[in-house]
Amino acid sequence: MSFMGDFQTSEIINYYKNKSIFITGATGFLGKVLIEKLLRSCYDLKKIYILVRHKKGNTPLQRLNELFNCKLFETLSQYYPDFRDKVEAIEGDLCEPSMGISIEDQNKLFENVNIVFHSAATVRFDEPLKVAVDMNIIGTKKVIDMSKRMTNLEALVHVSTAYANCDRQHISEVVYNPPVQPEKIIEAVDWIEEDLVKLLTPKVIKHRPNTYTYTKAIAESLVVQECKDKIPCTIVRPSIVGASWREPFPGWIDNFNGPTALFAAIGKGILRTMIGNGNSTADIIPVDIPVNMMIVAGWYTGAKKAKDIKVYNCTTGQINRLTWGMVERFCEESLLKNPLENIFLVPHPKFTNYRMVKFVRHFFEEMIPSYIMDLYLRIIHKKPIFVRLQSRIKKAVETLEFFTSTEWEFTNDNIFFVSNEMNEVDRRIFNIDVKDLHWRSYIEQYCLGTKKYLLKEDMSKVNKCRKELKNLIRLRNIVFSLVIGTIIKMALLRSVSFKKISQFLFRFILTIASKISSMLRVFG
Repeated sequence: MSFMGDFQTSEIINYYKNKSIFITGATGFLGKVLIEKLLRSCYDLKKIYILVRHKKGNTPLQRLNELFNCKLFETLSQYYPDFRDKVEAIEGDLCEPSMGISIEDQNKLFENVNIVFHSAATVRFDEPLKVAVDMNIIGTKKVIDMSKRMTNLEALVHVSTAYANCDRQHISEVVYNPPVQPEKIIEAVDWIEEDLVKLLTPKVIKHRPNTYTYTKAIAESLVVQECKDKIPCTIVRPSIVGASWREPFPGWIDNFNGPTALFAAIGKGILRTMIGNGNSTADIIPVDIPVNMMIVAGWYTGAKKAKDIKVYNCTTGQINRLTWGMVERFCEESLLKNPLENIFLVPHPKFTNYRMVKFVRHFFEEMIPSYIMDLYLRIIHKKPIFVRLQSRIKKAVETLEFFTSTEWEFTNDNIFFVSNEMNEVDRRIFNIDVKDLHWRSYIEQYCLGTKKYLLKEDMSKVNKCRKELKNLIRLRNIVFSLVIGTIIKMALLRSVSFKKISQFLFRFILTIASKISSMLRVFG
């Protein structure tokens, strides 16, 4: 492994040696990559405890085994076949009292844990306010309360979002005053009936687009309120987390959050248009960057005995800018080069600032073909799916349009500061610098990862998919030509003025031709 020779000179690897770590949100996208990176790069750590709840009849141990059987951990298992012995599942649920952890397991954590990574959260934008408060605010309070009882705690790393303060245009690496004090919102959702909370939600969150960003902003203030001068703590704010850039391999993705859903829908030809400013920054961050940032933040907080609560804006926009127009172009290029299976229409995404343009394109390019396909499915006695699918996509897209049509400016001073505190070896192993990220190549790998790891399509059938795409392009061109021809024919038949103009031009051309012919005879 390339890191083996660097173990002795890496301050970060040496810091995590013999350390015990507790992770919430370990079965989420960010959490999985964090576990893999810690075990691959800091294998001399002592133990990783992960909070896992029962889900769909599966026990925490079954879910842990399922987690480790995924593609993400293949490289790790080649180098460290016994890596599973380093990880222990702690049965619990963030929404339960004391996180649903048994007294025995609580004592185990209190006695052994040195670093806590709190990444558990509900990331659904349309989550009911009561659920978002319970998970993102009250859950954070429970993690902090438990961390305070850990006798050997050196660092608590709280994962927030760069969009926690999306009501501001310029966002610095500081914790801003919350829209409401944490204890007040907790008290309010506790005694107000759920239906009334749902009714009041738009007035409560005000200028924020959803309950996710609203509750994450309050959670940050809770962290400062509960941790300052009490326990060592830091906050990492990733922007839009996307597929992996380099580690453990390019393009790994396992969920439909953020731009991934867009890429899949565009690739199938189902999504054609959405509101977005092509010149606005698309602040996508590959998942391996915030994971490295979390590990670095834990090291700096613990090893350097940081007194203040540092905030890290883990973003790309001010360092290596990508725009939504570039996303549109690179995505289309990639999906035409490596098409998905069973394409509905030829991929051709377009962002627009105008709702009327979106409405027209949505109606003609998305809804009409969907109704036609559903009619065909009914004729062959199959269940219609396309109109219903379009409704779901429309709802999902509308939750993202706030982020594709708004511009923010994030400062990254603390990122640059901590990077300078790292030695050369650590900067290479735990890379947090996105200057070398080539966006066209990254988007291509992202689209390939969506096809391969998320949609689980057979890569050996790529050539077949390309042939199907060519046939679809030919069919599109034929249909387009027929439509244009029909329109011209109708115009010729119905327009008297058009006929008169055509007759005049025809007579004019004949007159000119006659004169030229006469001149040629004279000079001949």
